Amino acid sequence: MFRLIQLHTDSGVPRIGVDPDGYVSARAALAHYRTAPATYFAVGRFDHEGTLTEVILDPICGLDGACQRPASVVHSKTYERLCERCASGLDVLTVPQLARRLGIACRLAPSVARFRQTALGGLRAPAGNRIAREFADHVHDPRWRRQLCKELAQSPTALNGLLIGTGALSHRQVLDLFPALCALGDELPDGIRSDLSRATTRPLSPAGVAGLRLGLSFRA
Repeated sequence: MFRLIQLHTDSGVPRIGVDPDGYVSARAALAHYRTAPATYFAVGRFDHEGTLTEVILDPICGLDGACQRPASVVHSKTYERLCERCASGLDVLTVPQLARRLGIACRLAPSVARFRQTALGGLRAPAGNRIAREFADHVHDPRWRRQLCKELAQSPTALNGLLIGTGALSHRQVLDLFPALCALGDELPDGIRSDLSRATTRPLSPAGVAGLRLGLSFRA
């Protein structure tokens, strides 16, 4: 049995959430995963007793598929999949290191389609990387937030940087920066603010963590 799983850290300890829907194959689970990649972390294989025995990662870099390069590592705090280019300058884990941290076998799924390498994708990749690196030190700056919101409206991978940057904050940083984080939540482009607000109903997802840390909540 295969189920979609979520992953985040709580005081440095990895916490796994499990979606109730089951799938008969990893391929079927991955197909559903790709319809909402910001909601989930990976596909989990479960044995007949319901124990998680393997984590199967999507082989494509990033939350929204804009990069399209093969993933090779994960961010050490947010567990976002990253290719070698997007991982430059960030603290990352290899897949074997991730398996040791979780205590569960981990692997990348086989590629199901040819990766799309485009000039546009190549230009977009550094935006999310830079935002992730700068986030903790600059989110208090209104001018930096305005520039971030402009990039979010123009570049899909800027959202990756926002999710990685918010997810990588320590609990102490969240408390110290919370007024600035809430200000950014109010300033986000409407569509992104709505998406992150809805994601807070799944608080273990990267987008859910970001939405909660930005002071957003979903109102049906």
